[in-house]
Amino acid sequence: MGLTAHAASLRIEGERAWLKADGAPLSKILQLFEQRGAKVLIDPSLELGRIDGDWENTKVERLINQLVAPNSYSIQWKQVDSPLGAFYQVSSIRVFGENASEALPISDTTRVLDIVEGTNGVKYVRGEIMVGFKDGANIADLNALLKKLNGTVIEVIDPPGIYRIKLNEGMTVEQAMKIANAHDGVDGAEPNLAFPNLANPAVPISGTHAGMNLGLAPGETAIAVFDSGLDPQYKDMDFIRGAYDALNPSSEISDPTGHGTLVALIASGAITPLGESAGDTGAPILAVRVFDENGMTSSDVLMGAVNYAINSGIGVINLSFGTYEEVGFLEDAVQYAASQGVAVFVASGNDGLDVAVNPAASSATISIGATDEFGNIADYSNTEADAFVSGTVEYDSQLHYGTSFANPYAAYRYATTPAE
Repeated sequence: MGLTAHAASLRIEGERAWLKADGAPLSKILQLFEQRGAKVLIDPSLELGRIDGDWENTKVERLINQLVAPNSYSIQWKQVDSPLGAFYQVSSIRVFGENASEALPISDTTRVLDIVEGTNGVKYVRGEIMVGFKDGANIADLNALLKKLNGTVIEVIDPPGIYRIKLNEGMTVEQAMKIANAHDGVDGAEPNLAFPNLANPAVPISGTHAGMNLGLAPGETAIAVFDSGLDPQYKDMDFIRGAYDALNPSSEISDPTGHGTLVALIASGAITPLGESAGDTGAPILAVRVFDENGMTSSDVLMGAVNYAINSGIGVINLSFGTYEEVGFLEDAVQYAASQGVAVFVASGNDGLDVAVNPAASSATISIGATDEFGNIADYSNTEADAFVSGTVEYDSQLHYGTSFANPYAAYRYATTPAE
């Protein structure tokens, strides 16, 4: 791989690393470790120089020692159990100066997806591919592919057993997919696809409880709401079972648009769309943030959120996003959720078309379209749907419309209706 001025490329395979650097700042090299799944903290008082060199098949600890000398450092590891076998990943790197002052993150670790558009118009996360392997493949097959790609595994999403691989500059996603799909043992490869939030409107959240039904008897079937998050002022409400930021798992929950908060309130039964009947039983809510501040999510975020929700014992998933493109490996995750007895409700879309967006169009999901408050199919609603309910909601003296507001009410009714 050719290097431009002050460039660097890094590959990590278990406890070994391959680094090429041509005058690259040490801070950039440490950020390459960060991009490959390691948490990097450093004494902010240190002066970081530039790095030149070529390290081949070097132990990670030896490499870090040489890069940060004469400063002290520590490295933590984690074992990753994967379908192809177990391997180790760098969990964190800390670099200390002589005064051993508190180490701080080398960069802002809040994840905002870096989205690009391919030549075919499909949007995906820059520099990442997702790879699935055939039955009988092993770690050797994975490592051989990583060598071809000069790539690093940054996450294993299991189920469905997908490896998220970070590429270096100089290797395009399209080139990497071609190499991966031709590699023995690979079942399929695709970009880390990006999905919009259906242009869901921002909802001003006031914190007032006027018009909310907060005296509901507690229900048993919990709903995981995958959306823009939850306003922190609501996280201690009785109907909120928990909150999780799938983009930044170590961060507190937030909601930059308010849309997810309103959807959670509808799914709980605290707010009822106009024209529908209020319930007597509430639904516990697991609020999951899957959209970044730009209203985008990705395959890895959604698949990780599905696994988190299932492991949390929920019975229903509510999704308010969609695309007319194929969703690839995400379909496997939806199928897996259905196989575990989870009902997956998805808004059909707001384009007034006779089709449904993906994954609402999947046979494993329940697609929900919207009516107006008078029971007529709303002009904006896509009509390929398993059911239609009101998508008109009044909150804080304002009206809001969309299949994304019909969908959580349908999920609420399903969760609170006794099984026959």
